[in-house]
Amino acid sequence: MAKRLAPFYSSPQIEARLQFLSDKEQALQAPLFNTQRTPHFCSGCPHNTSTRVPEGSRALAGIGCHYMTIWMDRETDTFTQMGGEGVTWIGQAPFTETPHVFQNLGDGTYFHSGHLALRAAVASKVNITYKILYNDAVAMTGGQPIDGVLRVDQLSRQVFNEGVQRIALVSDEPDKYPSRQNFAPITTFHHRRDLDSVQRELREFKGVSVIIYDQTCATEKRRRRKRGTMPDLEKRALINPAVCEGCGDCGVKSGCLSVLPKETAQGRKREIDQNACNKDFSCVEGFCPSFVTVHGGKLRKPALPKQVEAFARLPEPVLPSLERPFNILLPGVGGTGVTTVGAMLGYAANLEGKGCSVLDQAGLAQKFGPVVSHIRIAARQQDLFAVRIAAGEAHLLLGCDLLVAAGPDAIAKLDSKISHAVVNSQQTPTAEFTRNPDAVFPAEAMKQTIIESVGAAKTHFVEATSLATRLMGDSIASNLFMLGYAFQLGLIPLTSAAIEKAIELNGVAVNLNQQAFLWGRRTAHDPAAVEAFVNPQQKVSEPQQPMDLDQRIQSNVETLKAYQNGAYAKRYVELLQRVRDTESRVFPGQQPMLSEAVAFNYFKLLAYKDEYEVARLYSNGEFTRQLEAQFEGDYRLEFHLAPSWLAKRDPHNGLPRKRSFGPWMLRAFNVLAKFKFLRGTALDPFGHSLERKQERELIDGYVRDIELILQHLQAQNRHTALNLARLPERIRGYGYIKESAMKAAALQADILRKSLESGEVVAPKLYEAAA
Repeated sequence: MAKRLAPFYSSPQIEARLQFLSDKEQALQAPLFNTQRTPHFCSGCPHNTSTRVPEGSRALAGIGCHYMTIWMDRETDTFTQMGGEGVTWIGQAPFTETPHVFQNLGDGTYFHSGHLALRAAVASKVNITYKILYNDAVAMTGGQPIDGVLRVDQLSRQVFNEGVQRIALVSDEPDKYPSRQNFAPITTFHHRRDLDSVQRELREFKGVSVIIYDQTCATEKRRRRKRGTMPDLEKRALINPAVCEGCGDCGVKSGCLSVLPKETAQGRKREIDQNACNKDFSCVEGFCPSFVTVHGGKLRKPALPKQVEAFARLPEPVLPSLERPFNILLPGVGGTGVTTVGAMLGYAANLEGKGCSVLDQAGLAQKFGPVVSHIRIAARQQDLFAVRIAAGEAHLLLGCDLLVAAGPDAIAKLDSKISHAVVNSQQTPTAEFTRNPDAVFPAEAMKQTIIESVGAAKTHFVEATSLATRLMGDSIASNLFMLGYAFQLGLIPLTSAAIEKAIELNGVAVNLNQQAFLWGRRTAHDPAAVEAFVNPQQKVSEPQQPMDLDQRIQSNVETLKAYQNGAYAKRYVELLQRVRDTESRVFPGQQPMLSEAVAFNYFKLLAYKDEYEVARLYSNGEFTRQLEAQFEGDYRLEFHLAPSWLAKRDPHNGLPRKRSFGPWMLRAFNVLAKFKFLRGTALDPFGHSLERKQERELIDGYVRDIELILQHLQAQNRHTALNLARLPERIRGYGYIKESAMKAAALQADILRKSLESGEVVAPKLYEAAA
């Protein structure tokens, strides 16, 4: 508009503004990363399981949290208004070869008008299965109760009276209905692990069928437990990272955002975010022996020194001027309290008689998506003419999440002339990680994006989540920690007294939030002192650097000696030495990338996790130390395993199912580990299984591949050689998960071997790039 008016009127200010907008748009056209934070189901959400459909089937969406399946891997397309669920299928069914569909329908929507759609489907005699997702709350809009009484047994009778001839109730706790006489007489009861087979049966049923999936909303469970209206489950899931292979099956099975990546010297593993976990435990179904559940006891709180006198007095910062309104952009992750921080700042401004506006951009983003709050503070309310922060007018980027803070919506609000940035550097994974175990989080590109928009001198990256957890035992305190940090830097135009009073008026976790605000201030004032306070036995220094090649080899040698014996470790050293000699001759003075690849991958294959090794990794003391570091009190352990000679098979797909074993397994592991000398011998009772034979064949095959590489290695095929040497990185997991990975790797290995032997230069795309 300004450009069109330019022939009639312009000014230096208008020209400067137009140039800024043009430069900003151009910069946003070439982002340094493409990762996005898409909304996803909450940790432990029943929809993570209930919205899955069998292979070959498809589903339709509706209004509710389950609408998000449209952009997930759930074979779910289209949605309708409330009361129209399944009606589109009534029109489609006569004109398609698809014999059946599933229709997701929330319990609140069913009570509102969805029952009318079900009635229409019965009258039309179409083949459809309604999955009524009974989560006991209107979860999408804040957990309000359903308007009316709708028990599960009443629901079954109502759909039965509408003419439905097949009803299946699926639940995470089917045994909670010992008396089933109040249910419709045709109702059958199933555990959620049988959902796939139930759906396969119902998709063959002619007419309308109903699955009532009964599991309380995970977020509502958390609320009720905090309020004391629902008993807390004294049980937590724990992953032994030494046993974990990083295959990602636990994320696939659960779709849960509380299963986090854990980077280790032996690659990416998994860990449970105990503060965010809503105790759904579907992750335990991941086909992996690393899962343990801890019954009783409680999470260990940080044991910090009592001497806090050094932090008793903090200088009050010089507050920003309010000659013009001060603008704070607050980006973060939905569901972590971002909008609460904005509300508290609004309270504080009101207490001081200042003008303030708070605009929250949330919507579906409240479900782990990108939430942004626009907070404007002025000397007087009449000084504020708009609630949204305009492009380039944010004075402070208070980034509670690195990804959202570096996104285009936030970056557009920054101007290096006036903007400052205080950003939590925690790498919170996106929903992509639940499906892609190798999803990349380009943190450095995100940081660089913010620095380029603000300037390095005015940008502060803070390990807020880590510090808040170590100081207060709960990662939820990180947002108030960030607020305290920014305040102490003089970037919040409100007094500390007003902010602390606003926290008190909020009335939720008052002491925790006030302490978080205070520790954020202390960290900004003296970060080294806070770090020393948190880790009194450790020197305050740079983070530990990754192991160099010699260190990795030495560490792996010691592990292989413990795994088997010195002779076994010698095999490793001898092959590594040959690789190093050849690589240094062919590529003198260059980084030993091939040697690094073989050092990692040959060790991985040699130290395959059979029964003896899993037993050793549970009984060598490391697991016990991990337990004691995380839990305290009187607790009991359960181990979730699927030994091939004991595991029951799924009656439909034939895959082994895990079983639970009591704390006596620790003693059994200790005994079993002592028999490692039987490994690979004729007396090895486990060595004759197909999986163990395949693992030994992988070792021999890898040695042959390395021999092939050493024979043909040259500059033209170095990339191909590296891909072949790194291929075992992708062979992860246990049982059928590992077998599937072996087959995929074997296909790629054939391509790479032929390339090396023929001399052709090819760079096959082994795996899709992670989002």
